[in-house]
Amino acid sequence: MKQLSLEQRELVSSLVKRLGMIRGIRAVVLGGSHARGRAQPGSDIDFGIFYSESDPFSIQSLRELADAVDNTAAPVVTDFYEWGPWINGGAWLTIGGQRVDFLYRSLEHLERVIAEAEAGRYELHYAQQPPFGYFSGTYLGDVEVCVPLFDPEARLDLLKRRVANYPEALRHSVVQDYLWMAEFGLTAFARKFAMRSDGYGTAACLTCAVNQLILVLFALNRTYLINDKTALEEIAEFKQAPREFGLRVQKTLAHLGASPTELIAAVESVAQLVRETVDLTDGLYKPRYPLPT
Repeated sequence: MKQLSLEQRELVSSLVKRLGMIRGIRAVVLGGSHARGRAQPGSDIDFGIFYSESDPFSIQSLRELADAVDNTAAPVVTDFYEWGPWINGGAWLTIGGQRVDFLYRSLEHLERVIAEAEAGRYELHYAQQPPFGYFSGTYLGDVEVCVPLFDPEARLDLLKRRVANYPEALRHSVVQDYLWMAEFGLTAFARKFAMRSDGYGTAACLTCAVNQLILVLFALNRTYLINDKTALEEIAEFKQAPREFGLRVQKTLAHLGASPTELIAAVESVAQLVRETVDLTDGLYKPRYPLPT
């Protein structure tokens, strides 16, 4: 909230008051970059709108509110689950020149995801969000950083206490699974693409491997990954991370080259980051199978 200007604070206060009057909206939170203290000039203001699956709010009531406040006619306001199972709907608005997003959240789904994370289980939904998909652990991070603005039943207070610490079972699963994926992808696929001078396949393998390492490094540091756009700068602040991780990633991916020699060198550069990350796990990671050579 500290990053919001006076004008933005007034807008937030007005919208929260009106949202709280819609029957079935159980809680409203400030999320996104403003909640995290990482907002940039022009950043959207994100509102999480929580509801119960057994008694959801009226989409028509939300459309009427959007029509009343948006600068343009017929703003986008979706039904439930039109955007997929995670960010499962919402609205894109512009109010007085300020971009505002409404993002729907089912309380029951959120509680299920938290329980799964506590048991070491997660999902990655590739179709939901570019470029790497939606990682279910992000749900927990969203709750951890959000600022409750309307929460008459104190539901968010309880959930925030529950996600205050990165679940240890989830940490173990993410480190084990994604380091294996990175090692396997580089060894069994990336090198073969590189030897064929296939820049497309090599780039895809390396980008996937880097994203897998990012998930691992966030888990190792018991930090929720919330936004891919800030992941590298956040890793630069971690206690446990390969030296100059972000700079090395950017340098490698920006200049892959085209020849087998250049592409294999790029694969080796990312493979070295994998080895350094494995060393940071202190034995937590064990390869599932002998890697092909």
